[in-house]
Amino acid sequence: MTHDTVLVFSKTWGAVYLLVVFLLAALWIYWPSHKKTYDDAAQSPLSEEEIKR
Repeated sequence: MTHDTVLVFSKTWGAVYLLVVFLLAALWIYWPSHKKTYDDAAQSPLSEEEIKR
């Protein structure tokens, strides 16, 4: 294998790998059963609970 062959292989399959990871993460976050968890997390900075130090 030459350097160019390894470079093309890593760029091609690296991009495919990152695309698959991104799609899986997006599906995980937007899955309907996870909505309450992420809605609660989005509202937590706005809650009136006192931060204990």
